[in-house]
Amino acid sequence: MKKIILFLLTLVIILYGLSEFVGDRLIKQMVERNISNSLDRDTEIGDLKINYLKGEAIAKDIRLNNKKFSEELLSIKNAYIKLDTVSIFSNVIKIDKVDIDGLNLNYFFKLKIKGLNDYKNIDDNVKSLDKTMIEGSGKSSSSKYFNISHLNIKKINLTVNNPDLKIKDQIFLKDMKFNNIGNTKNSNDYKKVIRDVIKEIVKIVKNNVLSGKLSINYEMIKDLNKDKIKKKIKDKLKNKLKNLIN
Repeated sequence: MKKIILFLLTLVIILYGLSEFVGDRLIKQMVERNISNSLDRDTEIGDLKINYLKGEAIAKDIRLNNKKFSEELLSIKNAYIKLDTVSIFSNVIKIDKVDIDGLNLNYFFKLKIKGLNDYKNIDDNVKSLDKTMIEGSGKSSSSKYFNISHLNIKKINLTVNNPDLKIKDQIFLKDMKFNNIGNTKNSNDYKKVIRDVIKEIVKIVKNNVLSGKLSINYEMIKDLNKDKIKKKIKDKLKNKLKNLIN
């Protein structure tokens, strides 16, 4: 009898371990697919561990890729999720709290024509995301709903990139907090929240560029004439060479 009990206990432990391992992988793939489809951008989750008994999940190294620009649009170092694990298998996923520690945002922009003051003359990697939030991606196939009661984001780093002008500067943003967001009837629409954050990022970038807080000479870009920019760069290189020779 003892051997049978020991065998059954061992079997239960093995089955539980396998269910957690396989379940984590399946849920990780499901989350990656749903986010990718909803935002119309490839999403990768480095690691996802779910403690079904405690109702906790820890995700690491989350990356949301760009469409037109290189590198990722954003990356998350660590995310702690407190949720009702049973709801994962229901129609509405109930999430009590999400704590994000280490959010890196990459803002890539290109200057299309003269005049930096008009945002319409700038091509960046968030305009198409904003459009997706308005029109939808056309790829979302999930019928799942979700609601996050509390979302806390800290250690936010915004990197501003312009490869043509060799701009790559960092701006540290204040911690962000959101309540009751999701896609249920009673949630604050997560798409609107994303759009509001996008607007704030664009505002911060414009203010910092125009106020000269980035490590680039604004005089070089205010005219946005490519020929003049090239000439100024060449002149600077010539002066450096002269200094080296002398």
